[in-house]
Amino acid sequence: MKKAMLSVAVLVLSVWGLACTTVVVKEDRGPEVLLPGELIETVDANTILVKCTGIGGDQRHAIDQARKGCLEWVITNQMAQTPGEKQAYMAQQKNIFQKMDRYVNIPPPGARSGKGKGVKSQVRVSDREIKVIIITDVHKKALQDDLVAMGVIGSKDDMLEAVGMPTLMVHPSKANKGKKNRKIMEDLVNSFLTKAKWEVLDAKGVADLNKLVDAIGEVADSEEDEAAKLALAIGADVYIIFEANKEKKGSSVAYSVGISAYETTTGRKLASETALSSPRSTWTAGEESAAMMEGLNDAMGKVIPQITDYWKEDAPKGNRFTVVLKNCPKNTDMKLAPVMKRMCRFVKTKSFPSQVNFYAQCKGDNLELAGGLSEGIDAKLSGHEYEFVAKNANNLIIVFK
Repeated sequence: MKKAMLSVAVLVLSVWGLACTTVVVKEDRGPEVLLPGELIETVDANTILVKCTGIGGDQRHAIDQARKGCLEWVITNQMAQTPGEKQAYMAQQKNIFQKMDRYVNIPPPGARSGKGKGVKSQVRVSDREIKVIIITDVHKKALQDDLVAMGVIGSKDDMLEAVGMPTLMVHPSKANKGKKNRKIMEDLVNSFLTKAKWEVLDAKGVADLNKLVDAIGEVADSEEDEAAKLALAIGADVYIIFEANKEKKGSSVAYSVGISAYETTTGRKLASETALSSPRSTWTAGEESAAMMEGLNDAMGKVIPQITDYWKEDAPKGNRFTVVLKNCPKNTDMKLAPVMKRMCRFVKTKSFPSQVNFYAQCKGDNLELAGGLSEGIDAKLSGHEYEFVAKNANNLIIVFK
């Protein structure tokens, strides 16, 4: 009987103890707040070096926080840039961080100075926390593919299919035109673009190129007149100007590389970046080329996202066109401007002696615009003979006889 009473008492006490136990529910504080990163170097079209800061109770946790900061900085600065995309990223942040090892390398031990990978500094900020600064690789291709699969961002193919693929042309600056490294540099820029799946046009493959360039005549306020004419002649939407300058000091060499991108139709500068490579020894074969490539990759890595952002924003409004009318009759600008404005949402007119240029943004394609112009010329300038010298994707050239 006593044993039974004792068992009941123990059971009652156990139940009472459980009832009085406080259940700790871990609060979901939402997305982590992380410190921003900084681009150090573009290794290639798919990998970049980023410097980040993290704070944690020990070195391992501080480094993980820094790696998360690297990851978030790349996502919000180079991938998920619209408000909707950023909101989608914050909703998926925890899932993305669970696969962090796929995207962000653990930094190796490394020198505290320079741009190389490693833990650059470690200081104690309180009794319980330390702060680290790291430089490490972020693998953009894998990250972008997964963000697309998660629905955080749209794929570049989907975006380009919706608004049209921008075509690019590469050309040396006036200062670099006669330099011996011009061809090497041009090949490197083209290689970077093609690896990133951009469509690159080559002026050398266009028949009657000189005839087209001569027919274009004046262009719109271009800093690089020759490049602008070539881009118009071959139908490139954007042209990229590169310049590489060797900086030699003692037995080391570095390269300063400048990259600028212009919209072909208006001559508007879309991006301009300069990068300086690390000094390389002139005593070791291949180091000078490596320095040139390092500077190029850095500059191109900064320019390409700016071109993409511009295209995503501007292309849905319509196609950009330059319409060149050579040897045209008097008052052609005033007579054809209303015709252009009926077909296009934006029209800018620039008149030269015996030449009129229209810079327009229209929903139709080049053939629709050419058809409308032909009808307008026949109605407004009847009796004057003319021919279309070119009907490129973004350029119409009409020469009056």
